[in-house]
Amino acid sequence: MRFVLFKGQSQYGSLRLHIDQLAAALVGLGHEASVLDLTAADAPEKANASFAAPADCYFGISGVGAEIQVGNASVYDAIGATYASLYVDHPIHHTTRLAMPIRKKVGLFLDRSHVQFMTTWSKGRGFAQLGFLPPGANQIDEPLETTDGAFLARDIPLLFTGTYRGEPVAPWRDEPPSIGRDAVEEIAQRMAADGRLAVLDALKAVIARLGGELTPDLFEEFLPLLQAPQFYAEAHHRGALLNTLGQAGTPIHIYGNGWEPLLERYPSFVHGGVGSFEETLHLLRRTKLVLNSNNGFVAGGHERVFTAMCGGAAVISDENRYYAEAFKPGREMAVYAWDKLDRVPGQIAALLEDQDALAALARAGAKRAFADHTWTARAAKLVKIVKQAR
Repeated sequence: MRFVLFKGQSQYGSLRLHIDQLAAALVGLGHEASVLDLTAADAPEKANASFAAPADCYFGISGVGAEIQVGNASVYDAIGATYASLYVDHPIHHTTRLAMPIRKKVGLFLDRSHVQFMTTWSKGRGFAQLGFLPPGANQIDEPLETTDGAFLARDIPLLFTGTYRGEPVAPWRDEPPSIGRDAVEEIAQRMAADGRLAVLDALKAVIARLGGELTPDLFEEFLPLLQAPQFYAEAHHRGALLNTLGQAGTPIHIYGNGWEPLLERYPSFVHGGVGSFEETLHLLRRTKLVLNSNNGFVAGGHERVFTAMCGGAAVISDENRYYAEAFKPGREMAVYAWDKLDRVPGQIAALLEDQDALAALARAGAKRAFADHTWTARAAKLVKIVKQAR
C-alpha cells in the first residue's frame, strides 16, 4: 500500500517523531510511505502533487490534514482515498476535526474508552472504521545495553517529562445556576474522585442518578459541556500526584513547560529545561525510573511508557485496564493507584533503593515493549484496519 503521512505542529516534537518512525516502520513492512510536512512553506504544492497521483491512505495525528478540501467536498472523497488519523488526546478535544465528512474515514484512539465515546456520538457513525491503537515506542539507533552494570551507571534516578497545567479550573462555576451546570460539576467531581472513570461513564452515572438514560439527543446536548470536566480531571490528577511527591521531598528530574509554580514550592524538583522529544530519547538512556501520569487514559496507553521501556528505563505509572492486560504489573512495570497517592513516594523510594530489582524490572519491560509495542507492531495493525475500510 501507498501511504502519505502528514506532519503538523507538536509542542515538544513528539508527534512529528511519531510520523517519522511510523513511516519508517511502514517501509520496513514493504509498503510505500512518504512524509508531507504541512508546516513547510511548500506544503500546498507538495500536497497537490500527491493528490494528483493519489496514495491509498493519507494519515495524520489528531486529525491533521482532515480539513483539506477541493471545492466544498473532502479532497479524499474526490480522489477516492482513505483518510486515517490517530487521536492522541480524548476525542472531546477534537470534535471539529472528527466531524469532518469523509467517506473513507478511519478513526484510531489511544484508549478503548475513547472508542466507546465515539460509538456513542452520532458523528462516530460517519467513520468507515473506528479502532483502538496505542502509539508505538519512539527509539534512537544506538544499541541498548541492558546489563546490571549499565543500568547502575545511569545518573538520573527519577524522570518526568511533560507539561504542568496548573491547578484545575472550573469555568462552569461562573455560569448561572442550571441543571446542566450542576451536572457538569458532578461529572468533574466523580472523575476527580476516581482516576479510572471515563467522562462518558461519569455522564451516564449522573444521568442515571437523575432518573434518566443517555439518549443520542441528550448526548448531543451535553457534548459541548464535556471538555471542561475532562480538562479539570486531567489537571486535578496530575497536580495531586506531583504535589504529593513534592510534599514528601521526592527528588524528580523534570523537563517541560509550566513548572515554575511547583519549582518554587518544592526544592526536590530539578528542572532541566523545556527540552524536546528527541532530547528525551537520550535522557531515557540515562534514567533508572520514569514516572508516568496517563492524563485521563483509563483503558489505553501513553507513548511515554513504551518509549521509556525501549530506552531501558523502568516505569511506574497509574494503573489502568490496558496496562493490566498488556504488561505484568510488578514484573514488567510498577503501578500506583489514584486512591492511594499517599503511598507513591514510598513506592518510588523502595524501587530506587533496590537497584538490582529495578534493573530486572527495566529489563523485563524492555523485552515486552520491543516484542509488542514498537511502531512496527502498530504499523502492521494500521495497515490491517485501513484495508478493512477500503
